[in-house]
Amino acid sequence: CRRRCGLASAAPTHMAIPILSYHAIDEQRSPISVTPDAFRRQMQALSESRCNVITLGRLVNALRGDGELPDRSVAITFDDGFESTYKHAFPVLQSHGFAATVFAVAGYCGKLNDWPSQPAGIPRMQLMDWPQIAEMERHGIEFGAHTYTHPRLDQTPASDLEREIVHSKHVMEDKLGHAVDLFAYPYGRFNTISADMVGATYAGACTTRLGTVTEASDPLALERVEILYVQHPRVMRHLSGRAFSWYLDIRRPIRSLASAVLRREWE
Repeated sequence: CRRRCGLASAAPTHMAIPILSYHAIDEQRSPISVTPDAFRRQMQALSESRCNVITLGRLVNALRGDGELPDRSVAITFDDGFESTYKHAFPVLQSHGFAATVFAVAGYCGKLNDWPSQPAGIPRMQLMDWPQIAEMERHGIEFGAHTYTHPRLDQTPASDLEREIVHSKHVMEDKLGHAVDLFAYPYGRFNTISADMVGATYAGACTTRLGTVTEASDPLALERVEILYVQHPRVMRHLSGRAFSWYLDIRRPIRSLASAVLRREWE
């Protein structure tokens, strides 16, 4: 991967950077929700940790040898582009001066999250519209693509992949007026065909694989840390360092088992 990523000395030699992964910020207590109060406490703890919150784009650039990263770097991401991110997360991020990256489903902006692949246990919730997205961008929030209709890309017919991967990028670029170079795989699912198309279309892409980004990470298959595993403020204060990597090593087998169970229930 070092050769593929083109990693230069600009990136820290022994980095272990967490990319935090959120979805909805609301009171619904759903499997993908964090309450607004919990989010405020988490961001306060992150602020107290003296971590440096960076955009995902900056992290991807550093992995590719363009630019340097500060010590104790952390990135924050939100999948799907829920309106609750705009209403509840955005003001908190602004109050701390934190950057973040939101992955929007291009064909559903301003609609409900009722895409065909949605698991039954996930409530229907409002997604951000384009004016809300534009406002967040004006205040330093970065946006990437999360496909056009949120399918499982490893099960998507090859004839539909261009719409989901390439067309979604073009729609977002047309709406936002600039290049969109970041992508997140819905459900973390992809196969060789879809991954190759993402690699030909974007500079960086996020998976749901649990882990921190290291010098060996592939910028087109970045590890993330679901907030479920770090939601207590005590953990949030210790995101950098070897102890956190050990903590994730312990959680990884449990996460793999839980993911396998959910996959059987949802498919």
